[in-house]
Amino acid sequence: MADVLCFGNLQFDVLCRTVTALPPPGGLHMIDAIDFALSGNGGNVAAGLAKLGIPVELAGYSGADTVGEQFRTTLEEMGVDTTTLLRHPTANTGTSIITLSADGERSVLFVNGANALFDPSTVPASRLYEKRVVSLSSLFVLPQFTGEAVAALFARSRGYGATTVLNICWDVQGQGLAYLQPALAETDYFVLSYDEGRQLTGQSSIEAIVAELELHTRGTVLLTLGSDGCSFYSENVLQKIAAVPVEATDC
Repeated sequence: MADVLCFGNLQFDVLCRTVTALPPPGGLHMIDAIDFALSGNGGNVAAGLAKLGIPVELAGYSGADTVGEQFRTTLEEMGVDTTTLLRHPTANTGTSIITLSADGERSVLFVNGANALFDPSTVPASRLYEKRVVSLSSLFVLPQFTGEAVAALFARSRGYGATTVLNICWDVQGQGLAYLQPALAETDYFVLSYDEGRQLTGQSSIEAIVAELELHTRGTVLLTLGSDGCSFYSENVLQKIAAVPVEATDC
């Protein structure tokens, strides 16, 4: 039995480096490398937890294509439980074209594919039972995971004793904080980046962003700050945790 149940997108990433400009229509431009990777926030969280030895299950759709089958095999080899990673009969795997600049910044073109079709209300109680943590990533790009749908999923999960974790992505359509509010009311840990927090709240200071989001969140807001670590409130005091120095990669 898995301790953690993950929801979120499962993407096939095509990583293009180094890209400083696109060629004109009909033109060509040689770059340093094109690599392929299993990705998507749901897939990344599940794979990362499995590498740490934490029993984890990934819920969602894999595509009706060779990539989808390879993803299932790769995840299972990592130790991820794919019982609730269903094979969609027609839709292809979500795919992203990611251009990497010289300083490591990413620009992304993507299609959701099968990710857009998974309905969280169809997850049976047996998959939520005895989970320690239920985690959802990339809410704003998953059309079935509305604020109300996530609230219902998290309420069911918490009813079985799970801790709920929400990690969003950039709000491309500008749906805003009101869209998230039902989900936040059932969220124990809300994790987002500084830029995402600034977009949602209209605030610019770390203190103001976290304080505003705390008003809408059942539990704790954790604001990630890149190389500066992360911040959160504990007993009304803003705490800061430094980042661990690492060599940045994108593969």
